[in-house]
Amino acid sequence: MRLTVVGNTSSRDLVQEISEKVPSHVQIETLKRTYPHGKVVRNEFLLGSLGGEAGQSLKINIDPSSPNFMRGMDFATGDGIGGITKILMEGQQWKLHEVAEHFKEYLDRPAAPRVENPIKPNISAPAQATTQAPQANVSTENEQKSVKRKIDYHTPHDGEYLYLSEVGEVLFTVRRYLSRDAANEIVRGEDGKPKKEFRQFPYLGERVRPLYNLPDILDSDRIIFVEGEKCADALIKLGYTATCTIGGEGMLSENSKGKYDFSPLKDKEVTIWPDNDAAGKNYVKLVQELCEKAGARSVTMLNIPMGKPDKWDAADAVDDGTDIAKFLNNPIHQAKKSLSLKSKHLLIGNQFAGRAPEQKFLIGDTIPLGVPVVFAAAGDSGKGMMTLDLAMKVASGEGMQNSFGGLVAHHGTAIILSAEDDRDELHRRVSRLDPLNKRSAYQHDLIVVPLPNEGGVFPIMAKRDNSYEVDHEFAKIYEEMLEIDDLALIVIDPMASFVHADVNADPAAGAAFMGLLAQISTETGATVMVNHHMAKISDGDAIETPEQARNKIRGTSAIVDGVRSAFSVWQVREDVARTRCKDLNVPYARNAVFDGAVVKSNGPANRDVRHFIRNPETGLLEDRTVDVRNTGRSGIQANRLEYVFEFIRDREQSGRYITKSGSTDGIFEAVESAPIDDIPAANLKGLGQTTLQNCVRQLQQDNRVDTYKRTRTGPRKWLGLVGGQLNREEEDIINAD
Repeated sequence: MRLTVVGNTSSRDLVQEISEKVPSHVQIETLKRTYPHGKVVRNEFLLGSLGGEAGQSLKINIDPSSPNFMRGMDFATGDGIGGITKILMEGQQWKLHEVAEHFKEYLDRPAAPRVENPIKPNISAPAQATTQAPQANVSTENEQKSVKRKIDYHTPHDGEYLYLSEVGEVLFTVRRYLSRDAANEIVRGEDGKPKKEFRQFPYLGERVRPLYNLPDILDSDRIIFVEGEKCADALIKLGYTATCTIGGEGMLSENSKGKYDFSPLKDKEVTIWPDNDAAGKNYVKLVQELCEKAGARSVTMLNIPMGKPDKWDAADAVDDGTDIAKFLNNPIHQAKKSLSLKSKHLLIGNQFAGRAPEQKFLIGDTIPLGVPVVFAAAGDSGKGMMTLDLAMKVASGEGMQNSFGGLVAHHGTAIILSAEDDRDELHRRVSRLDPLNKRSAYQHDLIVVPLPNEGGVFPIMAKRDNSYEVDHEFAKIYEEMLEIDDLALIVIDPMASFVHADVNADPAAGAAFMGLLAQISTETGATVMVNHHMAKISDGDAIETPEQARNKIRGTSAIVDGVRSAFSVWQVREDVARTRCKDLNVPYARNAVFDGAVVKSNGPANRDVRHFIRNPETGLLEDRTVDVRNTGRSGIQANRLEYVFEFIRDREQSGRYITKSGSTDGIFEAVESAPIDDIPAANLKGLGQTTLQNCVRQLQQDNRVDTYKRTRTGPRKWLGLVGGQLNREEEDIINAD
């Protein structure tokens, strides 16, 4: 056998000297501290193995009078235990010279020096600390380096985590130690957080590694998987069942993943919460793989919110006041990677319990609230003017204002990010739209950001290394957006200036940006409207229908498919434009007559084509749909519609509510039963039920009349004016929910 010589003494001689010179009571206490889960039974110390778990298969003699003192046998493996030196080298993972150093006060000679590594020489001892203390009592990475120190079970720690068995027995302990410099002060990294290191007692070696918080995992259906014990404990204190692997991303790797026992996650719903860094992304991929392999019912990976700092984790979320329940359950944060039909949340009774949520609109029956919207039109059609007008009306708080062919239905703060128009141009536009300066008394804020005057355009999303990332500049102002309680509208004008990727040709880029807009709208509750271009249209290829307009939106199908709503305006044929101008008695001008419509909607929406004429004073495309339709009607038809409109308004204002076709409260019954001196009804006497119902239907198409509910659970059937009393009462009912 080859002997390693340390100083002038062989390894065998040093082991024998330690065994003979160190007092027996010191050896016994050292054994107990090394293996805190061991048990003393008469003259034996019982343990599961030198790995440190509780058990009785390994027995060590602790009778000082016995010739076999500190010796024993692991009956599970047949391995012999040969003295306190081997015990410490196994349990503490010490080298022989470290054991000698630990017991140096009992040895006749100084502790043996460490043998120099011929490939990697020993690092020289650190210089003595100066007497001048740092100002903040902490060291930074650039000022001082942490001092390498020996850490054992007796070293004071800065945190302790217990890994338990299924029945609550301590299997091993993980302790956290903050790195310190030569002056014993905490060393911090560039992120300002203390540097730290961890130790396991006893050392695990090749043993199977259990999950943290194992007893609670077995009693729960939903598990949150985080990257470290600190994060798990932060969530556990809030009542969640959280777990992690020992050592986090620093220990779990492709080579080591076979050592971890994920079997307790079988049939569990697992949500993985990664740290906000590159290492976290690699870690959660392995966790996801192991969860699925273990038979987890579902595995959901969370997306970190935009604007969160580097390395942001679950513990940071608890500390900064993040609404944990909202974050965990918000679908926009969930990138589901696996699915199981065993998931209880998929059952119809669980998914669709209670009353279905109402669809809320920013523009009545046209543009939904809280969704991403693409507004597409050809160049020089006035997209920026229309969205500026919309934002001003949303912020004003005034009712009965038309935009995009519908009435503004929701008011609040609006934000415009303008990449092309500078402050002077926007000032001129605002002045034309608001010559009386009503903007100084708006009920809500309108924040207009002319980026040419504010440091230039920055990307919202950029492609880097074949992935799409949120730009840090936008992430910063997005955090401020999230602090606005009444945010209702965000306008991004135009899309091409804010995306540093080819959204027109690359489907992945289009899908990524639309997904980002969906996240923004969901987190803020605002409609996010992005202005986008349509393909050029030749004179002989005029758009006639909303379907044709949708197909002319530039870019891949991912752009339109990725949003909840899309609205387009397009220039009509010249002959149609000239006829409309003549009928409306307005001068004809090129680029002044447009049609528009909702060309994509994932929910209920009015898809009627609206007719727009440019106001020569303001440059704004104004909705003239009712006027255009009335020019094609006879005088009798137009008058009849006005009579029906007046009758509905009279009944609404007097509280005698009617429906379109009810057997006792329908409009026909109300007209027939009205007294002879009821003027609004008298104009309709003699009209048939079908004629009256067709008039109501036409008024609904003209966006002048609609049906509303009067109670939270009641049907939407009562006729009222758009923006009228019933309309406002229904909004109050919905908002009260």
